Amino acid sequence: MKTSFKRILAIVLSACMMLSLVSCGEEAEVDYLTDLTDQSLTYTLDELYDIETETLYAADYELPALYKYFEGLCNIGVAFTSDQIVDLEDDITKSILKHYRVYTLGNELKPDHVNPSEGEYNFDDADAFVEFGQLTDATLRGHTLVWHSQVPDWWFKADPSDESSLEDCLANGTLATSDQLIERMQEYITTVVTRYADTIDIWDVCNEVLNDSGTGVRGINDSSYWSYIIGDLDGDGYSDDYIQIAFEAARAANEDAVLMINDYNMEWSSAKCQQMYNLVLRMFEKGVRIDGVGFQSHIELDCNVETYRQNLELIASLSDLYDEYFPEYAGNFRITITELDMDMFIGSNSDGGYYVWSDEEFEQQAEKYAELIDMFLDFADEGVIDTIIFWGTDDENSWLNSTPKIRRNASLLFDRDLSVKPCFYSIAEAALTHVSG
Repeated sequence: MKTSFKRILAIVLSACMMLSLVSCGEEAEVDYLTDLTDQSLTYTLDELYDIETETLYAADYELPALYKYFEGLCNIGVAFTSDQIVDLEDDITKSILKHYRVYTLGNELKPDHVNPSEGEYNFDDADAFVEFGQLTDATLRGHTLVWHSQVPDWWFKADPSDESSLEDCLANGTLATSDQLIERMQEYITTVVTRYADTIDIWDVCNEVLNDSGTGVRGINDSSYWSYIIGDLDGDGYSDDYIQIAFEAARAANEDAVLMINDYNMEWSSAKCQQMYNLVLRMFEKGVRIDGVGFQSHIELDCNVETYRQNLELIASLSDLYDEYFPEYAGNFRITITELDMDMFIGSNSDGGYYVWSDEEFEQQAEKYAELIDMFLDFADEGVIDTIIFWGTDDENSWLNSTPKIRRNASLLFDRDLSVKPCFYSIAEAALTHVSG
């Protein structure tokens, strides 16, 4: 009876809120940070335990806003695609506005979308992303400027109009020269970063530059043409010069932007994490200011949190070196959890397909998420981790439904029907107990 009354009251309050938005036939301005969530909520453990017994959905008025549990600890963000922010009355769109304070555009700021052919720029989706972020004054992240994937092939060809595959260009000796590729990269970075200098605060300048073997920078055998074409220009024995050039171009375009390098598997691969440490330190030594490292954090249900902690500690130790090399910007180095989700297909079920997850498995997921969040907040307490970003809005809209194959994963905080999963409550509880503990 108590639950029914609360839901009825919430519906009435929500309806009154919507009616108040219209006066004399004119729409009033909406404050999405307050109008989508019951402002009488107290964000306490007792309230959380009470709400957890109800069946709620991501955009429900009476569901607490996730970011509020983390105020004073770190920022909470989400990645989404442009089609998810078109209709402000859509429940997914409202859930983004309601729960998160940092936004990442998942695909439409990648080079193949923005610059598909020579002289052609497509900023429509990126502009819409900026306008959407302004609805709640959210912090916007630009993802990504330089990557080996989702980059237009023409960048790497001597003749941009050449319709041959890159493999054929490699075999035929018709790849771009080092100077050509550098010029194209610099022009692209300058154009994009300058356009959004006043609106996008943070950039993943380079994404996934390290190979999976943990031996260094990706090469031609790792599906990347960057280091192969541009090469080791300064003769120091490392083919990471294109990374230096990319960061210098981004810094010249926006001196005040937070410029980051982002990669995956560093939560469990200590070898890859060490390579990231070495790479960033080399950049510091060259006077290249990299303001932070992004741990993508596409984790699995059985991930080893202690190994993850150790690797975070290694990258966190770059903070003191950053302060030494760039004293004017001391305290600005950070780690961001950039693409957090959790693959549920593990062990004997690792090759699963259209699986129906049990309540017990969702509880296991909730426990693992809570363990991770508590660990992240230890680093947030030290001023190292500044933001945690979830890679997707809900289980229906997750890249893990199609990678490594088509299957029914359950990686995020909201189920396919946008119902609230146990992991939503577990990470909220982790934040509350972290403060009180």
